[in-house]
This record gives sequence, structure tokens and C-alpha cells, in this order.
Amino acid sequence: MRGRACAGVEPVRSFREHLRRLREAGELSEAGPVRLGEVPALIAGSGDRAGLVRVEGYGAPVAFNTLSSRRHAALALGVGEEELKARFLRAAENPRRPESMVDLGMRGPLEPDLESLPVPKYYEGDAGRYLTSAIVFARNPADGSGNASFHRIRVLDGRRGVIRMVENRHLHRIYTEAASRGEDLKIAVEIGANPIVELAAAYQAPFGVYEAWIANAMAGGALGFAEVDGMEVPTGCEILLLGRIRHDAAELDRMVDMLGLYDIPRMQPVVEFDSMYVGEEFALRGLLAGGPEHRFLMSFPVEVKLEQRLRDLLPGVRRVVLTEGGGRWLHAVVQMEKRLESDPRTAIIAAFTFDQSLKMVTVVDADIDPEDPRDVEFALATRFQPDRGLVILGGMRGSSLDPSSDQATLTTSKWGLDATAPLGQGEKFGRARIARG
Repeated sequence: MRGRACAGVEPVRSFREHLRRLREAGELSEAGPVRLGEVPALIAGSGDRAGLVRVEGYGAPVAFNTLSSRRHAALALGVGEEELKARFLRAAENPRRPESMVDLGMRGPLEPDLESLPVPKYYEGDAGRYLTSAIVFARNPADGSGNASFHRIRVLDGRRGVIRMVENRHLHRIYTEAASRGEDLKIAVEIGANPIVELAAAYQAPFGVYEAWIANAMAGGALGFAEVDGMEVPTGCEILLLGRIRHDAAELDRMVDMLGLYDIPRMQPVVEFDSMYVGEEFALRGLLAGGPEHRFLMSFPVEVKLEQRLRDLLPGVRRVVLTEGGGRWLHAVVQMEKRLESDPRTAIIAAFTFDQSLKMVTVVDADIDPEDPRDVEFALATRFQPDRGLVILGGMRGSSLDPSSDQATLTTSKWGLDATAPLGQGEKFGRARIARG
């Protein structure tokens, strides 16, 4: 039986402490030894349950699904799930710089040896073995601001990899500016970071806002930070790599995105590492691209911010859910208590404006569970009329993850569905209740 979030305890200070908390809560399965090639299927078959598996021939086990749900995030922060969104929003609006630096508390510096790590090839068509949970820390030379974000790195050899950076995202912008001057970009990479840091690093903060300080704010200022190579990085990770993204070397790469589809092949920069630090009895943090954990990490910050922005516009908005069927990226359900008949249409247009990746938005009443696809379909079946409740918009900016969109211009068509009952007709659309007693 799964445990409950341990509300009222301190936020975790490290990935290792988070593993202990998951184990104590009955959330962690442990297995092995298994062959390295068996690890991807084991992760894929685990759903969203956290695991730690020993791998034949390697000293480090692989930890996975350690932040695959709101439940896991609440455990890390020591709060109830109902407090999670508010804690995240407050921290995003009020980042907290650490008051002082501490010792890194790791073994090193060591010669980097990526090939000694149990890094699996996750999918048959992958170009190689990928570090999938790497959080890259970089400092913008222009203004000294920091950036922390998730990136996948394909292992080339013991010291080098190929790093995927989404064009025009923050790390890519900082790297492009350095490369234009003929310079490499110095980086620090954490694998198995504190899950609070992972949650913040998955958030696309405004350019110049350091996501690690958002993590520190979520933890109430309790995170440790160490200065390495001129960067302030959080402590408490399993593996730390120091190196640089080369301005003069790139290789063709192709990987699986969060929808479980292959991205188009792209030339991506080579990253070269100079040193490596490890924790005592460290684990490698694995993450299955397109799996429940990947989708939760990428969608949770978007979901929370979109819900806030819609509620600021329409106070009747209760919840926003990015659906599993839409990859937790392309489709959303908005639950609301409408006050005007036009509110659902306003919510649809606003959602597409606030989140350009969305392709479909369904608006339902407050009595419909937005996380239950059957409940949402019931609302569509009984409260939606296409001739008056359907909104279709063409030529809109869309997501590069949608293969049906125009990949050259990133434009797509979008549709919204008003599946709410007309105001004042509650008796007609209300569901029957079972008699009690």
C-alpha cells in the first residue's frame, strides 16, 4: 500500500534523503541485479512507481520514477498535495538566493568516466546511450544570471557527449551568444539532483531568473549551495560533472520526445567534461523519455501557471489539467464554474494565448472531474453541441512536438470545446444521485 505525503516535515536536502523518504513511505521498489539492457523495459513496466535497481557489472544502481507524480513532489517538500501548487507559485514569484556557500560534500575531483556509469539505451532507434536526467547549470556572462534546465546527453566516450538544447530556450541563447564570440560555454551538470531542484529546473522561468533560487524558495531557504567554476549550484546530488559546451564541435542526434515520438535529426553541440564528483555509494538517476515521470516533470509547472493565469482572468476557473492522452502537453481540460455563457469561449481563447503548445482545450463544469477522461467524455456527450460550442482556429502557433503541424512554420489548427451546461438549467443536466437510507 502506498504511503501518504509526509506533511509537516522538512524539505529533503538531497536526492539520497529523498530515496530514504520514498522507501519509508512504501513508494520505492528495489530489484536486481539485472542486465543493463533490461533496465528500460523494467522502468516502462513500473508505471509511475519509483524504483532502485542494481545492474550487473556496475557499482552504481539506477534510480527511476523518483519524481513521477504530485505525490512524490509533496513528499520531497514535506507538504500535503493540496499545498503543492501554492508552494510552487510563491517560489516562482519570489526566488531566494542562498545566504552563504557550503562545502560540496562529494568525492572528487575525479577523471570523468561516463562509460563507467550504467547508462542504458532506452529505445531501439536511439542513436546511443543517453543521460536523460541531466540538469545543466550555466552562467550568462552578459549579466551574471544563472540558468538551470533539463537536457539529455548522448554518451560518446568517457569524457564527451552530445547535448540536446531546444532552440531559443535559455541555455541555447546563452550558448549561442558564447559561440558567436568563438567561446565554449562552461557548465556544471547534476545527475540525481535534489528533487526540489528538479521540479524547479523543469520550469521555464523568465530569462535571467535562476531556477535554482526558485528551488531554494520552495525549500524555505534550506537548500545548500556550493560555488564551482564561478557558478552557484545546489548541493545534494549524486553525480556532478564540470565541463563546457564546445562552440566548434557538433554531431547529428535524434531522440525520443515526451510524446514517445522521435524528434527530427538535428546537429547538436558536443559537451566535453573535465572533472567529475560523486557522492558516497551514489546512484545513477534514470528517466524514461515519454514516460510518466518525463511527462509529469514537464507538465506540472505549465499546468500550475496556466491555471493561475486563467483564474486571474476568470475567477470561476477551478482546475486545469493537461491530459495523459495529449501527452500532458497538447490537450487541456479546464474545470470552471461559469458566470457568463461566454466564459468557456473566453477560457479557450485565453488558454491558447497563454500556452501556445496547446492544440485542444475542453471546458467542463465544476461537477466534472477534469482528470477522469470518462467523466470528460460524459460532459461532451451530454452538454456539448458542435454548432454552438465548437471553436476552431487556424494558422496558430503550435508545438514542435506535434508531427501533424507544419514543422517549417510551427503553425497548426486548434479547437476548443465548450462542454458546459447552459446557465440556469442545472436540473436538466444534473446527474441522478443514489438514495441513502
